Amino acid sequence: MSEETWTWELSSKAQGDLDGLSPDEQDRVLDKLDEIVDSPWRDPPEYGEPLQNSPYRKIRVGEFRLSVSSRRDDQRIIVARIKRRGGAYTADDD
Repeated sequence: MSEETWTWELSSKAQGDLDGLSPDEQDRVLDKLDEIVDSPWRDPPEYGEPLQNSPYRKIRVGEFRLSVSSRRDDQRIIVARIKRRGGAYTADDD
């Protein structure tokens, strides 16, 4: 059994995205991230679908899409953005 312990963190943009959600929505997103890194049956860097022409993978949480990357060297999942499904894949101008 591997002793790997994965963690997750939010980028500053993802933290801002999270702050804009309701408390229930925040809980759902955070619970999903905890589930991904805590499950013995998942390889966190392989969780989610690869995004075309992007270094990120997408993770679905209800109506939200998380753009994530992983760092195997220090076993971290980094959440770049949290967006509602309709606007998750549009260009950011901010």
